[in-house]
Amino acid sequence: MEKVISYINSNNKVNMKVLMSTPGRYVDALKSANISWPVYYNDMFPYSDEKDDFWSGFYSSRPASKEHVKQGSASLHAANLLFA
Repeated sequence: MEKVISYINSNNKVNMKVLMSTPGRYVDALKSANISWPVYYNDMFPYSDEKDDFWSGFYSSRPASKEHVKQGSASLHAANLLFA
């Protein structure tokens, strides 16, 4: 791997340097850059990872509300099955 990195660095045409790193070195580099990351405090649901496939706030607040939605959805699904 070191030979590949040294080859890329010696044949560099785009002003870029390749190096082997670790997560710790990466975090230290971010800290030294004094980057301020935005923080979002509001609720972030519903999530969707596929078409018509939602997570009802897996990493968010209001667990009681989500439990009611889950129970209501299960009842609606059961009623639809009985109606069919």
